[in-house]
Amino acid sequence: MRVINWVLAQLQQHELRGKHRLYQWLSKHHSTKVISHTLGGREFVVPVDEWCFWLEYGPQNYYLDEFIPFFNAINQVEKPFTFFDLGADIGTVSALAKQYCPKLHNIYAFEPNPNSFELLSHNLGQLGSNYVCENAAVSNINGQVAFHSSSASTIDHEGSIDINTPGNTQVYSLDHWLASTADSKVLPYVVLKIDVEGQELQVVQGAAKLIEQAEVVLVLLEIHPDVLKQTKITAEQLFVELEKLRAFKWFVPKLNNQIIDRSRDFFAQFPLQQFDIIGCSKPTA
Repeated sequence: MRVINWVLAQLQQHELRGKHRLYQWLSKHHSTKVISHTLGGREFVVPVDEWCFWLEYGPQNYYLDEFIPFFNAINQVEKPFTFFDLGADIGTVSALAKQYCPKLHNIYAFEPNPNSFELLSHNLGQLGSNYVCENAAVSNINGQVAFHSSSASTIDHEGSIDINTPGNTQVYSLDHWLASTADSKVLPYVVLKIDVEGQELQVVQGAAKLIEQAEVVLVLLEIHPDVLKQTKITAEQLFVELEKLRAFKWFVPKLNNQIIDRSRDFFAQFPLQQFDIIGCSKPTA
């Protein structure tokens, strides 16, 4: 089995003829299997049927064109920080942050999809003891709501909660969760990765106290035109919601950290496609 795993890991990490056909065959016949990689000197497992890990040459190279600028922005403030991975999936961004950011102190990771959460727990378990995983969604309410995901793959990156429909998925506002968790420890330097499929605005509203009180806040925020259309909000509303709490400067890492002009609509400046953007706050006095 170790030999087979090594071969599959190598196939994921390189561009070879027939790679997509192999992925399709494995997804059809072995969809519940995982491939074990080494990430930052630690084991990291990925579902065999998730194409993004084949496309991006394994978790070691997962969308580094966006995440490396984010980690560089974090490292400019040379202080230990608390990392909130909201919509953590299987923990790829947390594991990369652990590798690239030497001042990472602790991680709070939230993921509502139970299939993703199982792998998230395993992967973050390799990082040591300074992390917390919650099989829960994050919004501006607390309770039990419906969670919708596709059964076509082991993990569904586009699974989402419906806060207006009762269900079996736990949801928290971040401020409530921190206040009710006795052993929570948040450092003055806070980093938020927000990838929550339509709950971005609500996440910010539910984390207002955390964002206001931190000495420094960095945000990685997904701007997805399809999700914005579905939720009937604009990119500008997301910016404004955060700017109600403190001043931010905004950048697009995928486009060489191009600065976002807040006097103009976002999609008047950039193509109509998905972007992860970076928000950097000024230190509080």
